[in-house]
Amino acid sequence: MNKLLWAFLFCMFFLGKTFAEVPAVDAVYKTTIKTVQLYPKSSTALTPPIISLNSSDDLVLEFDEMSDEANSYYFKIVHCNADWSVSNLRSMQYVKDFNEIFIQNRQFSTSTRVAFTHYTAILSKLLVSGNFFVKVYDEGYEDRVILTKRFNVIESNISILGEVSFPSNTSKRFTHQMLNFQIQYPQYNVVNPSVQLKVIVRQNFIWNTATRPLAPLYIREDLKELDYTFYGDETTFPGGNEYRYFDMRSFKFSGFNVGRIINHPANTDVLLAIDNTRASKMYILWDDFNGKYTTENYETGGTRLEADYAKVRFTLEAEKLEEANVYVYGELSNWELSPENRMTYNEERKAYETELYLKQGIYNYRYYVKGTKTTYDENYFEGSYNATENNYDIFVYYRVPGEFYDRIIGYRSFRYQGRR
Repeated sequence: MNKLLWAFLFCMFFLGKTFAEVPAVDAVYKTTIKTVQLYPKSSTALTPPIISLNSSDDLVLEFDEMSDEANSYYFKIVHCNADWSVSNLRSMQYVKDFNEIFIQNRQFSTSTRVAFTHYTAILSKLLVSGNFFVKVYDEGYEDRVILTKRFNVIESNISILGEVSFPSNTSKRFTHQMLNFQIQYPQYNVVNPSVQLKVIVRQNFIWNTATRPLAPLYIREDLKELDYTFYGDETTFPGGNEYRYFDMRSFKFSGFNVGRIINHPANTDVLLAIDNTRASKMYILWDDFNGKYTTENYETGGTRLEADYAKVRFTLEAEKLEEANVYVYGELSNWELSPENRMTYNEERKAYETELYLKQGIYNYRYYVKGTKTTYDENYFEGSYNATENNYDIFVYYRVPGEFYDRIIGYRSFRYQGRR
């Protein structure tokens, strides 16, 4: 029995995910895989993976493996419905080329203490819009998935007008933000728009906290317009706080929020400055990446092969919370609450601590509390303010009668900078 258990754990945490079907999430299933980024080629890794149908732009997938030997990996693209369940479309109906591509671009790290192999892939051109995810797997073993990453292909056939403002609920006026918007669809003859059009809103590119499909508050059929103005709590989001961040582009001197750097012959330890709760403090404005990160080596300017890895220590001084777990949260954790980014409490130091293995660069992060008490929420240590700068995305899905998939016929992004 023990041998079977060890074999299962080996497959899960070293070889990759071994199940035939994988969920449409942003996830890494092999512990040696790090720094997974997917973004438009014409932009930077700070740009969300959204691309227009028939665009000349491409989506670039990059990741590292903590090994000085190159492995043979393939990727495949999977089309999904509006709810991220796998659609009924076959590959030939949504991919222009063959949908099983070998990742040829494999490069070894240069002048780094930690050896790694960097992989780069350009995703295939697509024939339809909608939700997608790319899965990367071992050669010859499609069920041995090492990572998955979500992205969107959009059409711009409708108009979305709107703004972010104070919530209509006066009790949330200083802590939350409300998105009010209207959708105009003159090109479509939609019989029942409240059912056939699925509208989803997300904050700061995070699918895990996106809304469920929203029914319009008002339907103006003569104008072919849906109104979501003063919708209520479903389009009201906690403002949160600006993300904490640290700069470890150099291992020769301490960047912002880096307390100490310890260079060993074979690796580097980075101890961040000690953090404290911000929930009871005044809101302070600063520029952030809304939870994302960018990699770079300050000395060479390299982002891929020259940027080294370090063991980064996070410390949050706080009283121990009963019946709750605390996590380091952001794109650096794939927006997940997993054992890898869960913190442990140091009774002697009266602080939560954890270590993450990260590539040189600038990182956003926050401390996320998940517990059984109603007083615990994601902003327990961070505070929530109406003035916080946030990004909001609106996705409009439509299933054309007779078709078997959900198109994204409209998309709009709003950046809210608060009312100061």
